[in-house]
Amino acid sequence: MPKKPFCLVAITMSDINKLFKRLTSDYAYTFILDDAFSWSASSDEIKHPNITDPEHIWSLLHEISHAELGHSDFDTDVALLVMEAAAWQHAATQVAPLYDVRISPDYIEDHLDTYRRWLHERSRCPRCSQNGMQTKTKIYSCLHCRFLWRTNEARLCELRRLKLQPERRSLV
Repeated sequence: MPKKPFCLVAITMSDINKLFKRLTSDYAYTFILDDAFSWSASSDEIKHPNITDPEHIWSLLHEISHAELGHSDFDTDVALLVMEAAAWQHAATQVAPLYDVRISPDYIEDHLDTYRRWLHERSRCPRCSQNGMQTKTKIYSCLHCRFLWRTNEARLCELRRLKLQPERRSLV
């Protein structure tokens, strides 16, 4: 007899617990209690906080999707945004329907917006505040004033932009 599908409409904590147990049983990854949601390709681990509401289930489905899509490292910040969008798309269209779950499109866009803002801030020149472009991993160049800077990872901490060249006075 097939398992009863789950729907996240008027869902109870008991339903959330059952769905969480089903997900951890259906997928051969190591699920580890942590402060934030994340996927580690090197250890096949999905980290997550306590699963206490439907939005946590959506985020867990997103991390499962990273795993299912084989996402690992990325060289550019735009590549990370592309992976995030692909994982949300996969979660919403491939994984969630298997469990009779519908992920809110607004929730997905809100999460993608955090990466878009992150990308925008990293690309903002510390000298002239115009947007630059990434030239190497964590290295940016300003298209306006040709200034170079390095960024830290800053997905879960404060953004730091470190100057790679001294300030130069304009000849104009």
